[in-house]
Amino acid sequence: MGWTHHDLTAITGAPIGEGIITGYAFDAGGTRHVNFVSAHVGPQQQVTVHLHELWWHVDGSWHHEDLTSVAGGQVANCGNGYVFRCSRHLDFLGQGVDQLRWRRNGGWHHKDLLKASGAPFAYTGGAHGCPFVARGTQHVNYPDSIGHVHHLWRNDAGWHHEDLTEATGAPLAGGNAKGYAFEARRTQHVSYVGQDEHVHHLWRGAEGWHSLDLTAATGAPDAEPNRDCNGFVFPSHGTQHVTFVGLDHHVHELVHDATGWHHHDLTAIAGGPQTQTAPFGYVFAGTRRVVYLGADNHVHQLTWGSGSWADADLTAAAGAAPTVDGDPMGFEFASHGSQHVVYLNDAGHVIELLGAP
Repeated sequence: MGWTHHDLTAITGAPIGEGIITGYAFDAGGTRHVNFVSAHVGPQQQVTVHLHELWWHVDGSWHHEDLTSVAGGQVANCGNGYVFRCSRHLDFLGQGVDQLRWRRNGGWHHKDLLKASGAPFAYTGGAHGCPFVARGTQHVNYPDSIGHVHHLWRNDAGWHHEDLTEATGAPLAGGNAKGYAFEARRTQHVSYVGQDEHVHHLWRGAEGWHSLDLTAATGAPDAEPNRDCNGFVFPSHGTQHVTFVGLDHHVHELVHDATGWHHHDLTAIAGGPQTQTAPFGYVFAGTRRVVYLGADNHVHQLTWGSGSWADADLTAAAGAAPTVDGDPMGFEFASHGSQHVVYLNDAGHVIELLGAP
């Protein structure tokens, strides 16, 4: 597999970005999408935040769109994007927790999720959503100002709200709460780093919501505070995975299989450098991938295949400059057989690393 890099800011003429960046593929539409925010200074030195999308068309061209006006005109931060029922969804922080939905031939539509669900206004950090295809629902999680984890979910009857901290008695969150669905088992999962520096896992089955301290259950080291953990499912193996940064600045993985939860120090196993950012895990071509910014200021990828882990320096492989600002994240573009890692460099440009056969 060969890696190349593209400066999407230079290609599209998009403004300088900052903060969180997110990307995802829309396989049914043959497109891929990157979202981020930028700061704009007005005539009276008033700073406003704009929400942007860069998108790639199957003809090979990149495009830029400023979504601020359709997002209600007030944006605080970018959340994440995903596909649900052949439409695209982008969660973000505006006046509260908001969502943009794009439908073919219908364009973008804005929804105030707090108003729609009756959820409390207080929030910090970011809003992160995911689809649950098996149940025909979608879900958005966010922490409030004191660390309660809130869950917004939508079915055919509309949007609803649950305070998962109250429902489970789980410890308070110290960072963002990110969820995923285990489609084959029809269960729902939310992971976060607590104020106690432990990784906590909330999950819902047929009997309601439950809480588990994964750090205590696995003997894993404490997590670095103010860093997110990220969870995902590995469908071909029927396993769940949560990655996080330890106090030792190593990339750690918590794995759930038929025998329960286990801990692995991926930095020690693969021999990669320590991490400066929250590691982000995803699945590509039947393998597990974890990307992060190494202590050498290069983007690294840890790959699991054939039962072993290996480290790759993507910055060197793609010939990109070793300048990264923020957490890299990756995703699979299944319809094109490629994988993509996106991040902001220290000049605020959106950089894409593309891996293709």
